[in-house]
Amino acid sequence: MTATAGTMGRWGQAGVTARPLLPASFFYLIFFAVPMLALFVLSFWRANGFVLIPDLTLDNYEKIATSSLYRVLIIRTIAVGLVTAAFVVPIAFAVSYLMRFVFERRGQIILQLILLSLFSGYLVRIYAWRTILGKQGLLNSTLQWLGLIDRPLEFLIYSNLAIVITLCGLLLPLAVLPIYSAMANISRDYLEAARDLGAPAYTLIRTILVPMALPGLRTAFAFAFLLAAGDFVTPTLVGGTQSLLIGNVIADQFRGIGSNWPLGAALAFVTISIVLGLYFLIMRIVRWVTVW
Repeated sequence: MTATAGTMGRWGQAGVTARPLLPASFFYLIFFAVPMLALFVLSFWRANGFVLIPDLTLDNYEKIATSSLYRVLIIRTIAVGLVTAAFVVPIAFAVSYLMRFVFERRGQIILQLILLSLFSGYLVRIYAWRTILGKQGLLNSTLQWLGLIDRPLEFLIYSNLAIVITLCGLLLPLAVLPIYSAMANISRDYLEAARDLGAPAYTLIRTILVPMALPGLRTAFAFAFLLAAGDFVTPTLVGGTQSLLIGNVIADQFRGIGSNWPLGAALAFVTISIVLGLYFLIMRIVRWVTVW
């Protein structure tokens, strides 16, 4: 009797604890889980012109596995995501450190400016970078004015480099927020104590800053890698036809005359699976290295 009452009490307490999560869970179920399930089912259908035929088939996945074009695009997408994250996370770490420990009094002002930049339109920021990197853009014009180059650097626009630079500019504010939030909980006393013991800057970063800011670093990496790998607007505007990513192909399958929704759904799930699998593998490696 007592055990039963205790079990019922624990269930009741768990229900009270989980009750505030119900709205968020309902929102997640309706606006994410259900559409993703519908998209997954759609990936096994086939299309005949504009007509969707609900035949359970693996033809779409077979087409993806045997197409060299899709393999190249997926590899390029993952490479762009990793390179973008490799630049964004260290820069965001340095900016967060300066905001927290060097310009501490002005840190909140800088944070507000970073938040303000997020309110500017996504397309506006892409076009701003396009203006900077263009053949007659700010960067080329400045280099020519300084006499460092004779003609515009054409590789700065409509290339993989342009995509990475633009994505870094777009995603850097998002990466700063979680890292700065994690560093806000790091006491300055830890750093001063380590310095008093003669620890060099590298040791401070490796043994204090990185371990204590690791949750923020993981979130920043997730933002940079996943969002860069899923972007298709930036490659369209600054990458050109020779630097398209798999997101561009997926988007094309859902619009236009030659659209193929089942194939687009299959491409989306293959890409999501590879990107998420790689992300969790990297996080496991980071966890192992940190413990070691």
